[in-house]
Amino acid sequence: MKTQSTTFTGSLTVGVLVLMFLTACGPKGTAADTAVADKPASTTAATPTAVASTDVVRYEAQSTGSKMRIDGTANIKNWHMDSVMIGGYVEADAKFPESALTDAKAAKPVVNVYMPVRSFKSGNGSMDGRMQKEMNEAKFKRIEYKLIELKPTSTAGSTGALKFDATGTLTIVGQARTNTMPVTIEKLADGKLKIAGVAKMKMTDFGIEPPTTLGLFTSGDDVTLTFEWLTAPKAEAPKAP
Repeated sequence: MKTQSTTFTGSLTVGVLVLMFLTACGPKGTAADTAVADKPASTTAATPTAVASTDVVRYEAQSTGSKMRIDGTANIKNWHMDSVMIGGYVEADAKFPESALTDAKAAKPVVNVYMPVRSFKSGNGSMDGRMQKEMNEAKFKRIEYKLIELKPTSTAGSTGALKFDATGTLTIVGQARTNTMPVTIEKLADGKLKIAGVAKMKMTDFGIEPPTTLGLFTSGDDVTLTFEWLTAPKAEAPKAP
């Protein structure tokens, strides 16, 4: 964000508060970041409904192939942030996502997503440190999302990237909010699942007024999160001879 000092301060404030609500994971982090990501997801959000079939496939987040972008507005200059790490897993029946078009139980897979706060990088070390402080990273290590249900918007029999409205619980800085966003879910030729979506939110949805700096820089209330998340079937452990 190459502006004068006042603009930079305002941009920093915008980035901090937006990240308090919509931080996704950033580029590959340090070993400490990875350790955080490997911990089991917490149970702060509502417990998802288990899938109907006993033939459950677990898809785990891949270390590459995912990306996320946050776009915001301000009275001086619009801004955006990018990141490439999303952790978590999906547990669904073997015919998912096609099965979710016609089976209400199959439309409630277990989906847990998490993003270590420390893994998000803006390209500016000072801003990263300030963001971590404002988000109380020492206490709230991760942003978490848990799916509640999918409602198909593609018709039965559709193939390729299937469309759904996803309702889930987003937990940030200990505050849980339910939202609904359009997503596409596609089973790729190699068996991986690619999930993409766009979420539009407001800072005031979480009780935070858009920040201003010196009466000159004012952030817009609206923010948009765009993501692609790649998961793959969990490899089976080799059987003992």
